[in-house]
Amino acid sequence: MDLLWLISKCALIGIIWAALLVPVIFNNGGAIKYLLTVALLTGLCFFFKGYTAIINTMTLIALVGLVIAFITSMAVFDKESKIKSKVIAFSCIIAGVSYLVTILFFNSVHIL
Repeated sequence: MDLLWLISKCALIGIIWAALLVPVIFNNGGAIKYLLTVALLTGLCFFFKGYTAIINTMTLIALVGLVIAFITSMAVFDKESKIKSKVIAFSCIIAGVSYLVTILFFNSVHIL
C-alpha cells in the first residue's frame, strides 16, 4: 500500500512538471508527448525518492511562480498572448531549477 501511495505521489509530481515542460520543450503538444513526459518524470521522481523535500519544494516554488507569472502577464502583456504560455512555463521551470541549484551548490543559503 505504501508503494502505491508513493507511486501516486510521484505521478502527481510528474503531471505538474509535465504541464510546465511540454510547452517549453516541444513546439506543439499532444497526448502522446504529454503521457511520455509524465511517465519519464514519474520514474525520475520515484528514482530520486530520497530527495522528496527538495522535489516538493521545487514543485511548490514552480506553482507559486506560475500563479504570479500568470497574474503579472495578464496585467502587463495583454496583447502578446502568442508566446505568453511558453514564457510563463519557462519562468516557472527556471524558478524550480534555481532553487535546486541554490540548495545543491550553496549549502550556506537557507531559503525556506
